[in-house]
Amino acid sequence: MKLDGRLGMIAENIPKCRILADVGTDHAFIPIHAVKASICEKALATDVRPGPLMNAEKNIVKHGLDRFIETRLGDGLEPIHESECDVVVIAGMGGPMIRRILEVSEEKAKKFSLLLLQPNNASEAVRRWLYDNGFSIIEEKLAEDDRKLYCLIKTRWTGVYEKGDDFDCYIGKRLMESNDPLLKPYLEKKLGELNTIINGRSKSDPGKPRRTGYDSYMDTRTCMEIRDRLTALLYSR
Repeated sequence: MKLDGRLGMIAENIPKCRILADVGTDHAFIPIHAVKASICEKALATDVRPGPLMNAEKNIVKHGLDRFIETRLGDGLEPIHESECDVVVIAGMGGPMIRRILEVSEEKAKKFSLLLLQPNNASEAVRRWLYDNGFSIIEEKLAEDDRKLYCLIKTRWTGVYEKGDDFDCYIGKRLMESNDPLLKPYLEKKLGELNTIINGRSKSDPGKPRRTGYDSYMDTRTCMEIRDRLTALLYSR
């Protein structure tokens, strides 16, 4: 099974492992690819909704992999036993949802050798939680899919509580350190998001924290500081 776009980016970054878990698996494309490519020996495909899990089961049977891929119904990391898996993929959902999944099962998340996280939006919510809870962000990569940009965050628990400022969390320090070919359009996209947030707020109370369209609680002044720093970076490139 050939995967491209955002799923292809995930597939390319799964290391050789014993058991892979795909949380929110939907059609189980990631586990099917990983088993067929001999990236993992076995896989778990979980989803909180019965409908997508049934679709996953049909695809797994269609590829003759029902002996190697097990489906489980449940929320987040709940259906996965401690130390059962090596690598866990959490993708296809918003950053606040991924953060909640990690918060609820923090001790379990610490035991995985690698977490591959791909939020659809509000990636700053994920990065902030990782920094605050001793998870090190190893690498970040970008993928384009249907004219949208997605960021893949590779992380594991190390017990190192790295300080990330608002800019690092909103943009991604590891991305800024990379030579990703999609970095410039990604930065332009983030700049557009910030301008939308700032222009949509009242200028009469810039210090009041408010929920943005991306589920971030940065106050307007912080958004402006990030925007100005980001603008300077883009013009210097």
